[in-house]
Amino acid sequence: MVPKKWGQGQLFAFSALDGDALFTDDFAGTLSGDKIGIIFESLCRRTLFFSNLSNLAEPDIQCVTSDMIELKTFTGTFSILFAERHLVVGTYGEIADVLVRCDGECKIIRNGDTVIYDSNDGEYTALLRREGRFAFAYGKSEAEVVTLCEKGINLDLDELKTKKLKPYEKILSGDNIYAPLYAKCISVMRSQLCSPEGNIKRIWSTPDRLPHRNMWLWDSVFHAIGHRHLDTKIAQNLILALFDVQREDGFIPHMSKPDFISDITQPPVIGWGAWLVYKKSGDTEFLRIVFENNKKFLLWCRNNRRKTEKELYSWHTNPELNNRCDESGMDNSPRFDTKSDLYAVDFSCYIANETRYMKKIADELGDKENSDFFTEWNKKANADINSILWCEENGFYYDFDITADRFSKVSSVASFLPIFAGVCDKEQCAKLVEHLNNPKEFDTEFPVPSISKKDKSFGTDMWRGPVWINYNYMISKGLADYGHHCLSQNIKDKTLDVINEWYNRTGTVYEFYDSENKIPPFCFNRKGEVYEPYDFRVKYQAIRDYGWSVTLAFDLMNEQ
Repeated sequence: MVPKKWGQGQLFAFSALDGDALFTDDFAGTLSGDKIGIIFESLCRRTLFFSNLSNLAEPDIQCVTSDMIELKTFTGTFSILFAERHLVVGTYGEIADVLVRCDGECKIIRNGDTVIYDSNDGEYTALLRREGRFAFAYGKSEAEVVTLCEKGINLDLDELKTKKLKPYEKILSGDNIYAPLYAKCISVMRSQLCSPEGNIKRIWSTPDRLPHRNMWLWDSVFHAIGHRHLDTKIAQNLILALFDVQREDGFIPHMSKPDFISDITQPPVIGWGAWLVYKKSGDTEFLRIVFENNKKFLLWCRNNRRKTEKELYSWHTNPELNNRCDESGMDNSPRFDTKSDLYAVDFSCYIANETRYMKKIADELGDKENSDFFTEWNKKANADINSILWCEENGFYYDFDITADRFSKVSSVASFLPIFAGVCDKEQCAKLVEHLNNPKEFDTEFPVPSISKKDKSFGTDMWRGPVWINYNYMISKGLADYGHHCLSQNIKDKTLDVINEWYNRTGTVYEFYDSENKIPPFCFNRKGEVYEPYDFRVKYQAIRDYGWSVTLAFDLMNEQ
């Protein structure tokens, strides 16, 4: 079974699993919303599309993956396949031609059968059509694109098609309602992978190839959790790539590219994710490398993200209204609207969880000294979280305003991380479960909303109400650890059902979803109002074919 759902904004990109897929000169695209075609995001946007298909009978879609499109009509078979990172090939019929449209001015040059498009910005594309086949190439000179087109027009398309379909051979079909989504996840996961380049020495991943082209810290770990079911070596690389950009002092940036790293970090989840990958691979050398480098990172956090001697951690914040705390990953959460210095419940719990898993890793490696070190660190972190961030009156964990010496009572999804991190006792967990089961707070049609329905900021903008798959994943895992299996399974089931529903309706897996599952994800605000028609160059909206939504859903399906 292969994915067969067409949807605007789906990714179309060449995978590092098939050859060079470089950050530099990447030639990736998204599916068009008004025609059967691909919008390629070069400096001058180019659209490769089939003309007149809309005048024919409804085409029979055979395949829609991140690197292959195929459909049939009574006039013949139409296909688009990525052959190399700068070369796309395919077939077209007699009535519906294959054409290229360039945004803005573009000089057209003819070289025999090849049409060259010169956008006067150092980028060239070319289209060669011959006997029902075509080749479309991108490059830095006329000669380069002409040569690529001649190469592409002579490729064995049947052989290329067989190669593209191979990853989907073993997917369940029949009565399995998630089989099409499972195939879709594999397709997107392949498109996330980029080749070694610059400072990044191994295959690495990006959240969505377009518009987020860079490598992110916690995204990479969430990606590895899904990829471990397909290839443990790839999963290991996605984590190890984070250490390629680690500074000598232990700092790991929240975002990197081959020649750049940012100056803030992101939630520490590396030890936890690496342990999950290790349980699949059994590779102790991988575990040893992770332990050494992650310890440096955690010590950097301890030395640079604590306001006091307490084992409580504070995020770096900035003045930007809609992006107050991108370091936390919860960019525009109302938790940070006050601009106060906070003991952050999420950061502190991530540290508690990491120290717990670093002890597991130390034990696995037979390192008693480090096992004892992380045991004590974990005990202190748990004690401080419970003594300072737990509000007995409300039966809830909150951030704590250090200057005002009081709770910052914004009820967000971050307050359930003590369940994930194993911080709370059974009685505290039971009280948190009451909040999860309260329809006036977090028990929405699709739980768990990123902010309580009671909060005045509750809405449809990113971390101010919508549901995020990574938090659902972490909360459901923690609930199972505490024996709340029914609630855990309910969250998992609803997560898969909603992702599956919108994939079947739109062909896409989204960055976040409506907690009532009424508003389409593509209509949700993202740091401001929705822009129509969809164009991420103008305004980022709920990202389509989003990395961790895909990989964590994939993990949940494998679990089932």
